[in-house]
Amino acid sequence: MLKTMLELGKIHFKEYTIYKSNFYLFTLNRLVEVIVYIFVWQAIYNQTGNAGGFSIEQMITYYILVVSLSSIATWGINEDMSHAIKSGKINKELLSPISYFKYYFGIYLGEIGFAIPVSLATFILCSIFWKVAMPANLINFILFLLVIILILPISFFIQMIIGTVGFYTNSIWGMQILRKSVISMFSGLIAPLTLFPVWFQKIANILPFKEFIYTPINIYLGRIEPNEIWIIIAKLLAWITILYLIAKIFFNNAVKKITINGG
Repeated sequence: MLKTMLELGKIHFKEYTIYKSNFYLFTLNRLVEVIVYIFVWQAIYNQTGNAGGFSIEQMITYYILVVSLSSIATWGINEDMSHAIKSGKINKELLSPISYFKYYFGIYLGEIGFAIPVSLATFILCSIFWKVAMPANLINFILFLLVIILILPISFFIQMIIGTVGFYTNSIWGMQILRKSVISMFSGLIAPLTLFPVWFQKIANILPFKEFIYTPINIYLGRIEPNEIWIIIAKLLAWITILYLIAKIFFNNAVKKITINGG
């Protein structure tokens, strides 16, 4: 089954890379985002001398990593699921020898497979133009990568939950916008969470979205104690289990009520 999922991911990845312009345009878009963020925070730092407890070098690094990781954190399969439901293609997907979850996890791997080189290219190009802080140490860098890997199944199961809403509504466009908005707010994508009210930070500490952006970057910068990192990893493993169970329950109930449009 793993080989089948990897093959699905490879096919989906090739769909993105048929036109090389896709890679260049996505990377260019990320560079523009970085420039805007850095100019804004440089202005804030020059006015106040403070940037949420970050030095200006750390803040520049923070936003280069924010934009680099944003593709991995927000891209996904919901558009594919929505199209399949509207077109009636889902009928074939449900009857496929591979399970619905495994089929879409393969598609998800292809999506992330394209997001990773875009992220790396963004980081490398930005490091040429700005002074980027290096990881605090090798252990922190490994833990940074581990947290990013652990957020992938969390993101996938959240998207599967949202995708099953389409079984009832035939459209998940609104839910997709909501998903990206919630991730942007609670992940630290818009601004470091230290700049938000205490009550907001407490909610963010419970939800898994903080680990999409804010937590791995702070691990990278050495701003989180090693003993806290293991608690964070335990939290992520707990959320993976919880979201998997919720996604399975949602799917098992929704598939009984599905109506097929089109083919």
